Amino acid sequence: MSFLAPCPSSGLIVHGDKDAVVPHKDVTGLVDKLKTQKGIVIDQKVIVGANHFFDSKIEDLMVSVNQYLDKRLNAER
Repeated sequence: MSFLAPCPSSGLIVHGDKDAVVPHKDVTGLVDKLKTQKGIVIDQKVIVGANHFFDSKIEDLMVSVNQYLDKRLNAER
């Protein structure tokens, strides 16, 4: 995932702990690398039981994304 770093923007990375395509350790490594950039804030959310496609976990994914958006939008007011 080196194409994501350097990343010029803060953001949210959501992944499942059962993701067989992109293992948890790889995502955590990317997040750690991105967090070293000045002025960049990366929020990481792990959804328990979710696979790469969030099968049966779409609601959990939507809750995570909505919470992040609410937080960011409220911070800008």
